[in-house]
Amino acid sequence: MESLDGNVTSESLYLHNLIKIIECKNDVVTFLHNTKTKETADKIIKQGFEFQSHLDYTTDVVSAKDSITIKYFSIVRQAYGDFTIIMQISKQIIEDFSAPLVTKSHHFSEVLTVKPPTMGTEDDMIYCLAPNFVKGYINFHSAEFVANPTFNSSLILPVFNENLKRILDKSL
Repeated sequence: MESLDGNVTSESLYLHNLIKIIECKNDVVTFLHNTKTKETADKIIKQGFEFQSHLDYTTDVVSAKDSITIKYFSIVRQAYGDFTIIMQISKQIIEDFSAPLVTKSHHFSEVLTVKPPTMGTEDDMIYCLAPNFVKGYINFHSAEFVANPTFNSSLILPVFNENLKRILDKSL
């Protein structure tokens, strides 16, 4: 946590706070994504996280118990921006929505969206993860955490069941 001169570095404070934020008593899966501006991070808290194809294509899955992986991703993803978005989804929700899709070419994250999917520039579908799964974001330089007041990793919105039905009906 300290630099060679004995001072606490902003990076070490950021990592310490990030791990504390990720730690959770609930059984969740944690996804991280970096973005360049505070405005974008605030928009994600309010409107949800837009992702391409599958959630884990544009995020990194991490565990609070694995500080080395968190440090690795923070170094590698720093180039993408100073604001780390933290998303957490209940493992139970992931399991419940993954089970009916096991024989399909769809991913649970397609079900957990709040807007109809759109076609992206790379011919991949763009989805929007519900904002209740966005825990907040942390600033790399100040280590300040901005919490999402509507965060709830276990909240199942009615639109999720509609999305699942649409996907299953389309796959017949």
